[in-house]
Amino acid sequence: MNLWVSPDLIDYNTHAHTESKEMTDNMNVWAQLTHPCGPTCLGPLTFHPGAVGKKVTLSHGNCRASRDLETFNDGLVFSSRPVKREEQVQIKVERSLLAFQGAVRVGFTNVCPTTRPLPPLAIPDLTDRPGYCALPVPHSCCPPGTTITFWMTRKGHLGYKTSTGMCKNTKTDLDVTLPLWALIDVYGQSTTVLLLGSARRTFKFIRESCPVPHSLFQCGYEDTPPRLKRRIEMAQEDQSNNNKPPTESRSEDLCSVCQDREASLALRCGHRCLCLPCANRVFAEFGTCPLCRQSV
Repeated sequence: MNLWVSPDLIDYNTHAHTESKEMTDNMNVWAQLTHPCGPTCLGPLTFHPGAVGKKVTLSHGNCRASRDLETFNDGLVFSSRPVKREEQVQIKVERSLLAFQGAVRVGFTNVCPTTRPLPPLAIPDLTDRPGYCALPVPHSCCPPGTTITFWMTRKGHLGYKTSTGMCKNTKTDLDVTLPLWALIDVYGQSTTVLLLGSARRTFKFIRESCPVPHSLFQCGYEDTPPRLKRRIEMAQEDQSNNNKPPTESRSEDLCSVCQDREASLALRCGHRCLCLPCANRVFAEFGTCPLCRQSV
């Protein structure tokens, strides 16, 4: 048995961060783990069981994250340990639901995921705060069965690539000298993702995380839950029954986005400010009310 101690996890508590003590305790736990994989292993990597969104269920040894089908948000999950710079994390989209727009978001954070309550969304709820970065993966590029690999470079660039050929890279403001936890938002159409592990290329060889338990889970699309289907039908009926020409509607009754169709959809905050077509786009891209910015 070899004792694995990640060099990136040692002595970082000298940084002046309010979360430093708790993060140090978490580091010490991981530094004590032993495993039979050998000296080139990066160590075990799963989803963090202590930092999951309100609508997420973990299974398969904490390597599978499934979101409640009734909602498109509250699907945040994080890596169980900090990852290294250039360590490529790979996930697989196993199940999707066509009733929503948008798809999984991937990124990293310097903030220990157990130190703060989790908001409903990675974008913009987390990315508006310092210490977080994330990129959306278009739903057209990650149907069930798609693998997504993402990483943080030594110069602070967040990148990802998908097995369908989509690639993206962006500069971030994260301090890459501090610990980095991977974050995944199981968002929109993406309802179940499997953490496949990670790999990091060195000068002589490629180091990989511990093997993930073999899975026979079948990839595919979910059936729309009856209650969600009914809500969609009611919204469509409401849109159809109240659809009036713009000349017959008062300006305050028009959709606050397109300013053309009547605002027929009432949000949880109480504002009736969106038509159904614009609502789908606002839910997918922003997840907040256009008037009060409250989460929808």
